[in-house]
Amino acid sequence: MINFHRIKSVTDPFFQKSYTLYVYAFPSAERRSWAELEYELNYEKNFYANALIQDDTFVGLFNYWIFDRFCYIEHVAVVAEMQNKHFGTEAMKAFKEKNYLPIVLEVEMPTDAISIQRIQFYEKLGFTVVSHNYAQPPYEGKGFMLPMQLLSNDHHFAQTHFDLIKETLYDKVYHYETPDS
Repeated sequence: MINFHRIKSVTDPFFQKSYTLYVYAFPSAERRSWAELEYELNYEKNFYANALIQDDTFVGLFNYWIFDRFCYIEHVAVVAEMQNKHFGTEAMKAFKEKNYLPIVLEVEMPTDAISIQRIQFYEKLGFTVVSHNYAQPPYEGKGFMLPMQLLSNDHHFAQTHFDLIKETLYDKVYHYETPDS
């Protein structure tokens, strides 16, 4: 059974392994710097960074946020040599079972085989694409908006509360001020 080990600071024994995987698994436009991640760990009570542990072995990371009306999965990754052993599926199922709130996550646009496989992975777990235009704000500075898709395990909630989801993610996760705010 996969276990979630909550990382509460950069001094946690699993933080370095998790951060190394994080940098390897996500392009710079889709992740935080060390300093930003440390800030979230220290000051954001809704943010949960987790090492995925199987039989005392680090197999991946699972970072998420819990808000009043929904949960947002920010990053999930499995160590390369542990992939195709269903650790990602097991972690997603465990997370879904312990959360009663709707779950939302972002994925890249379906432009290549890998991004299409990623969407199919989440669809097999009961997630559906939210049919609203969405772009991920930059994690740092004045970078560009990255076109993405939102998926949710509660399609009705995500469709009818898209603006709430987007505003929450922009404000709480990305600390992004929209030009009209």
